[in-house]
Formats: sequence, structure tokens, C-alpha cells
Amino acid sequence: MDLGSQQNGLTEGEQRLLECYRQLVATLRENGEELPPYAQRNAVKAAAVLWQVANGAGQRPGNIYDAGA
Repeated sequence: MDLGSQQNGLTEGEQRLLECYRQLVATLRENGEELPPYAQRNAVKAAAVLWQVANGAGQRPGNIYDAGA
């Protein structure tokens, strides 16, 4: 995809950030319990920040607490 092209009204950068959010939330749900405490806490913080991106892009990311926040 070209850097300037858009899909569903989102830029490539926005799409990549949303994919980061989805992957991070999936990791927390599936493997969060096995992460070291510092890694889990920081991953939750990162997910909360990326949740803002998803919400701002109109993606209805759901409740961040479902991912362990």
C-alpha cells in the first residue's frame, strides 16, 4: 500500500497502529498471566494508549478492561 493511500478512511499509519493495538490486546488476553509483572504492567499501559488511537479512529475498540487494564 502506498503511504498516502487510504482504506476505510484510515491512512496506512493509522492501520498499522490499529494492528499494533489488536496484537497487543491479543497477547495480553492469551499470554498476559505468563509475562513478568513489569512487562504486563507496561503492556497494559501501552494498550491503553493505543486504545485511544483505535477509539479516535472510530473503531469501537470495546472496553480496555477486558484486556487486563
